[in-house]
Amino acid sequence: MNSISKIKYFSLLSGIVFLIAGIYMIINPLFIAYTMNIIFCVLLLIEGVSQISAYLSEKREGRSNWRLIEGIVSIIIGIYFLAGDSLGFPIAIIVAVGIWLLLIGISKLLMGMRVIKFERNIGQRLIIIAVIQILFGITVIINPVFVASYISLLIAISLIVQAVVAIFRFFRLNRMERKLK
Repeated sequence: MNSISKIKYFSLLSGIVFLIAGIYMIINPLFIAYTMNIIFCVLLLIEGVSQISAYLSEKREGRSNWRLIEGIVSIIIGIYFLAGDSLGFPIAIIVAVGIWLLLIGISKLLMGMRVIKFERNIGQRLIIIAVIQILFGITVIINPVFVASYISLLIAISLIVQAVVAIFRFFRLNRMERKLK
């Protein structure tokens, strides 16, 4: 098999895999959130075991109780999110972003109200931006699952576009291979 044949079949295979993943994510939009949660939980468990192992391997006089506490807390949080609410961590991150948007929106609103006295146009723009950020923040806080679904949908569409490009590449390479024969 020549190099073009290998490349074209890898391209076709990657296109099919991207297409399947994209369609799966459209059907199951919270897939990314679930996957992030599992990866994070495994990392927490590994970190917890690592910290406890390091604590136990240190000499008694050099041991840091904080290391032991960090290990135990990491394991507890990892088990909680793994066994409990499978969307817990990703949703918590999304809610934190919503709170951040709300807080910076309020800050910009207050700043805009002060600036409007001196620079009307700049103050008005700050107020408009602030209101948009506040609305986004409230939306994210109220409905974080929707935000997670939307993010998954954007990723799914990107995967499908990549699949189409890879499959077209397969056909282009196939034509090129026939021309070279």
